[in-house]
Amino acid sequence: MKKTILFVSLILGLSTFTVFSQGIKFEENHDLSAALVKAKAENKLVFIDAYAVWCGPCKVMARDIFPLKEVGDFFNAHFVNLKLDMEANGNLEIAKKYEVKAYPTYLFLNAEGELVHQGLGSMPADKFIEVAKTATDSENNFSALSGKIKKGDLSLTTINKYLAQNPYDKGNGALVESYFQTLPENQIYTKENWELFNNFVDDISFPSFQYFIQNREKIAGFIGKKQVDEKIYKTMGNAYFQNPGTEASLKSIDPELFGKVKTRVDMMKANGKFNQNKNDKAAWDNLIKVSSLAQNQITNPTELNNMAWLVYENYKKFNDKNALKSALGWAKKAHETAPDQDFIADTYAHLLFETGKKKDALKMETKALDLATKAGNTERVEEFKKAIQKFKGRK
Repeated sequence: MKKTILFVSLILGLSTFTVFSQGIKFEENHDLSAALVKAKAENKLVFIDAYAVWCGPCKVMARDIFPLKEVGDFFNAHFVNLKLDMEANGNLEIAKKYEVKAYPTYLFLNAEGELVHQGLGSMPADKFIEVAKTATDSENNFSALSGKIKKGDLSLTTINKYLAQNPYDKGNGALVESYFQTLPENQIYTKENWELFNNFVDDISFPSFQYFIQNREKIAGFIGKKQVDEKIYKTMGNAYFQNPGTEASLKSIDPELFGKVKTRVDMMKANGKFNQNKNDKAAWDNLIKVSSLAQNQITNPTELNNMAWLVYENYKKFNDKNALKSALGWAKKAHETAPDQDFIADTYAHLLFETGKKKDALKMETKALDLATKAGNTERVEEFKKAIQKFKGRK
């Protein structure tokens, strides 16, 4: 019997090794210099899986995507493959040189160590292979598109390809701004241009944003007033958060929208200040004040729930019964908006209990338990069971 088990184990182990060996074959020495030399000799690019040991998506790619045969077939044929922990001491300079700021990042280098393409994040195999194919395309990879733009190619096609490959670069707003400066007015009002503007132009001082403000009614005519207002709200919010001194100029754009922006930003800053020192009574009073002003414009149930729970956890330190009453209202609104969320029902139950509504609290916590049970969330099931016992045990 033992021999049979051992034999089966060996077969399973061999099978696992065979499947993995069909995937990407990474260099064992983890040496970029050596990989570049090998790439030059074999006329290939270097592919670097730039990862961090704590990164969940990195582990998903290593476990589910890299071992696949179709992935290995392409990567092994076209690249010298390297895995580098970007937070290891020996790789910090590499991370700095190639501006690796998120994980996983995929770097594709030529034999001279120049970046020709890059990718970011976990993705299915077909998408991953597509990124790699683009890296080998000397007309459409990151290096090629960057070169075209530097030479003055600001066509919509080139801009869109570049942004799709490099969506998080801080210079994208200025690039899109340059694109808009090439357009005559009769070519501005298209949905493609709106998407570019909406996604990348966030500097209120840019000429294109000023043009947008001056022509907001015309733009709303083809894109919708709601989207136009949301863009103004978001951009004013970013500007005011970064520089409160812009209040007067922002208010002149749209006093009503700016009033909402100011309320929301003030709440965010008050929350941050209180979390720095949760014993600061002045910070607490300010947080409750601005949160009460902001809650009427907050529709996201999770956000309302978080506000309510923060009060639940801290109100006793300040003996603030008024804050508790406000939090009960926020929790009720959150539950009415999202009645199928167990954690929101749980918050509402705790606040009902704290305000003396014990029967209602028990009923609501039982609902939270039922929702968590149906969802299969065993951790919350146990937590909610304890809360029910707590509610039953209090007189």
